[in-house]
Amino acid sequence: MSTQHFSIAVAADHPAFVGHFPGHPVLPGVVLLAEVLAGMERNVGLPVDRLLIRSAKFHAAVAPGSTLAVEVVCGTGIGFTVSCQGTRVASGTIAAGTGGSA
Repeated sequence: MSTQHFSIAVAADHPAFVGHFPGHPVLPGVVLLAEVLAGMERNVGLPVDRLLIRSAKFHAAVAPGSTLAVEVVCGTGIGFTVSCQGTRVASGTIAAGTGGSA
């Protein structure tokens, strides 16, 4: 089993915040997951086109300008946890596939 860590800086002016939600912007879950997968490819060497999200749970909102800490645990499966200032914001499991689109 191996554990990898990396961070994601969420730009305060990220276009996903526009209209999501007016007066209280939060990062959409799909954008958070896309950032986690891209980070896994860059930092862990797992090709994003071969990854399948098996489960994802969103625990707390991510605000503009946040810095996220990501922990990836690879063993019999791949698990991830995303935290912001010590608060868990998302977690889930990933499966490595053979590639290609479904």
